[in-house]
Amino acid sequence: MFSVGPATLLLLLLATACASLAHVLLGRRWQQLPIFWLTAFFGCLLAYGLGLRFPLVLPSPAGVPVLEAVLLAWILLLIVSRLRV
Repeated sequence: MFSVGPATLLLLLLATACASLAHVLLGRRWQQLPIFWLTAFFGCLLAYGLGLRFPLVLPSPAGVPVLEAVLLAWILLLIVSRLRV
């Protein structure tokens, strides 16, 4: 049976939520949804991989900095949405 770790599952859920909301707010075509999802996942993964942390005491379930991951995903999503992909 295939097993997924909690950090991976949380990153996938965050990326899916960010990409879905970005597509509702910024998307024009259905073909943009996979691009938005990949961008959001890359942003979340980048924040997790680099260990970005604000100097605040915030919970990080499964070691994932949720606020930083979401912010970096949205920054990248805004950039990608402006590229008119």
